[in-house]
Amino acid sequence: MRQWAILLIFSIFCGAATAFGAGSICVNDKDGTRELTNQDINRALLKSKDALYTAFQTEKKNPACDPPGSSGTKAVKGTMTSLAATLSNSNIPQIKKACIEASLQREPGNNGYSCLNGQPKKFSNSGSSAPCLNQTTVDFLHFAVNKATACISDGRMPIDPRIILKKINNETAFNFYIAYPGGVGIGQLISDPVKDIAGYTKNGKFIKGNASYVLEDLMNSKNPACAAFKEILKNDLKTPPPHGGATKNYCTWVSPDQGLARSLIYGMGYYVHVRDKVIKPALEKRASKLANNAEVLNYLTLHAYGPDGPEGAKSLVRQLRFSNTTAPGEARSKIEGASAYLKSTEKKMEELLDILQPDQKDKHGKSALKGDACVQ
Repeated sequence: MRQWAILLIFSIFCGAATAFGAGSICVNDKDGTRELTNQDINRALLKSKDALYTAFQTEKKNPACDPPGSSGTKAVKGTMTSLAATLSNSNIPQIKKACIEASLQREPGNNGYSCLNGQPKKFSNSGSSAPCLNQTTVDFLHFAVNKATACISDGRMPIDPRIILKKINNETAFNFYIAYPGGVGIGQLISDPVKDIAGYTKNGKFIKGNASYVLEDLMNSKNPACAAFKEILKNDLKTPPPHGGATKNYCTWVSPDQGLARSLIYGMGYYVHVRDKVIKPALEKRASKLANNAEVLNYLTLHAYGPDGPEGAKSLVRQLRFSNTTAPGEARSKIEGASAYLKSTEKKMEELLDILQPDQKDKHGKSALKGDACVQ
């Protein structure tokens, strides 16, 4: 207990305390009204020794704040290029940390799970029973999300971080520890995407997934942003991770180290698979000009994340009667008007913006609702 107390003091002093002064040490409780007392997520991250957290510690501006007994910079294998340099070289915008923090102020509800001892421990994700996320944990979350975006974008049409922001804000508000039988982790993965990416075993025989190339591309990538994910996911193509449907498997997808990393890669990997291998071919058959419009592809792919799934997005292409005479702006408007899921993401985006820009409450323009205010 004394060791954990020392670790938490270091984490608080080097993270949230400097950011909020006399306010709450919990980034997801900035005004201190929720009285969050659950420190399990912060403790679990401090206990982590995985490659992504090690890379995060290395790239921190203040290495003197490494907790006592942590692996610090000495455990890093090889040279890690900084996230900022990686992103600037690839021209991929970052999701702003302020927007992640604003999303965390929302109330997504559901149950959460901590994984201090590798076993899922259930808690109610509301009121004082919800976990406190201190500044170090939120800094790591911000680092991990942008790192995964840069990695998965390598060698293909880049991921639009605004879409990822809207998807995660809608599903979990960045509460990456949420899980239930219908979805686990930061992007609420279900079994089908996991099977598509990692493959699965049936009657003792391994069956390769339709999207296994996503992990294969990652493992072959020379992009420094992928280095830490390679270490975490190197065995997934040989031994597929357990699906998240059963409570005993939740830690594989919700733990603040390897679980968060795996959830991000699988969620974004499935996004590019659906966009490039499902939506784009469907558009090419009916409206080849629209198939090369990034925003139209993104809107349809975001719709595919909803309850209608990828097949529903393909049906929407037919239903809206797209053709080569359909202008991109018209197509985007039609998709927004027809998709209940997109309407939900916009409503939740408005909630985020109300927190981020309270002086503009209920007056956010279309650009802000698209996510432009949340990338840099």
